[in-house]
Amino acid sequence: MRRIDRTVSLPYWDSTLDFEMDNPANTILFSTEFLGNGYGFVTTGPFANWTTSQGQLRRNIAGGSRLMTRNAINLILTRCRTRQISRPTATATYDLELEHGGPHVWVGGQMQGLNTAAHDPIFFLHHAFIDNIWERFRVRQSSACGVNPSIDYPSATGQHAPNRIMDGIPEYRNIDGYSNYWTTNWFNYEPALSCPSCGASPYIRCNTARNVCVSIARTLVPQEGALVGGTLAFSPAETASSIDAVEARELEAILDVGPVFAAPPAEPRTQRGQMARMAEAARLGNASRP
Repeated sequence: MRRIDRTVSLPYWDSTLDFEMDNPANTILFSTEFLGNGYGFVTTGPFANWTTSQGQLRRNIAGGSRLMTRNAINLILTRCRTRQISRPTATATYDLELEHGGPHVWVGGQMQGLNTAAHDPIFFLHHAFIDNIWERFRVRQSSACGVNPSIDYPSATGQHAPNRIMDGIPEYRNIDGYSNYWTTNWFNYEPALSCPSCGASPYIRCNTARNVCVSIARTLVPQEGALVGGTLAFSPAETASSIDAVEARELEAILDVGPVFAAPPAEPRTQRGQMARMAEAARLGNASRP
């Protein structure tokens, strides 16, 4: 894209901003102004009625796993070698590939499957953020670890062998992707937002109690919310019971997405976490009956 137009930029989705909300399912990101609705068929926003090989694009946000967290990123950035943050040699605590799977599963729909994830344009925004984290890791390799990131290619064979020609880009080998050439000549990253200004965006606020930037909530419509204290909202305990979430799970169940990304366990605020609590409550209720 930069060869055609050097002014082109690709935004990254820093999903830690949404994770920090009381309920990430309420994020403004899944609204008409940004990426369109997050439940069922995508019918609003710039990707409305987007067609894929698996039919119309669909989502089921907050279905399972979790979004990226600042803590997970900070732990990854304590390591010095690529093999320590990549599979199959990374432990779960420092596994960037495992963490990257979280938003895939959290968005749901086509985005959760290895064969279909790139059908949702969110894929590219998410991967730009993963690459952002990797670049921060590479900078630290040079500055704090004494490691040359351009040659720190893990031992690999087959499709991931360092000298294998890249699919679709025959002028490059896999290891060429590790070159400093790209960020030196073609692109760099805007830094993460920080308090108190949070980029002066009307869609992001500073949580002064935790000193972190947090996405604001969108205005919900009746079928995607539940009444909480007399107000239409999504509490972290009630997302799964909304009309839209139930329908989104049904649409997701009939998708053929291939293998689902490996990802961290479902956090309590996801639909899967909520349904597990409801099932456990029902089990305990039945067990207490005479």
